[in-house]
Amino acid sequence: MEMEGILLQHNIAMPSRHILEDLADKFSESVERKGKIVVQFKQIWNWFQNRRYALRARGNKAPGKLNVSSSMPPGVDSTNQMRNVLSVPGVMRSDSYKSYLEFEAKSARDGAWYDVHNFLAHRNLETGDPEVQVRFAGFEVGEDEWIKVKKHIRLRSHPCEASECVAVLAGDLVLCFQEGKDQALYFDAKVLDAQRRRHDIRGCRCRFLVRYSHDQSEVGRSSFKLSLTIFLPVSSVLFHGLRI
Repeated sequence: MEMEGILLQHNIAMPSRHILEDLADKFSESVERKGKIVVQFKQIWNWFQNRRYALRARGNKAPGKLNVSSSMPPGVDSTNQMRNVLSVPGVMRSDSYKSYLEFEAKSARDGAWYDVHNFLAHRNLETGDPEVQVRFAGFEVGEDEWIKVKKHIRLRSHPCEASECVAVLAGDLVLCFQEGKDQALYFDAKVLDAQRRRHDIRGCRCRFLVRYSHDQSEVGRSSFKLSLTIFLPVSSVLFHGLRI
């Protein structure tokens, strides 16, 4: 598949916006769609985002238990490592962290969570609520946002593997896929109920009833549409040596 090949060429990183737009135009001009269906950039972006999550889950090598630190070197404490790493370009205190720390941020435009491509700048408001300027993966300059650090920046959520479904319990907070008419995005949700089922060759067959935080809608979800969210304190994050 063409898009699968492009994703692998980019080492499972989100391709640039112009590549996604070219794909949308190409698919819109195909024989079966021309004049009937217009493929939107957002649809292509969603496909890449969802495929990246699926490939990350498949590549996780920690069977049988919840492992929110699988990408971190042995001996690194998951709480302490946050203290010196979230920084604007050129201020990263240790290059060794760059290879495995990834973040996600909540957009003010739609309330969904997106992968962070880069932190561009930071500022401290009079309210004492620091913000960082974020560029989301797959988006361009005009779509950068100022994001509140303490509420809307966190380590990237961990895709739920079939072997980890036992760790998902009623009351847990998760990042959950939600399909809409024109888009499919990731939102915070609370697990209301877990229906355990025997796994088969296809993997986990369990079902989870979740309530989305942004619209209070409730829906049943399979485990592959859940991502386990890593909640770590950000009060100790340093920007240019300034504790926030």
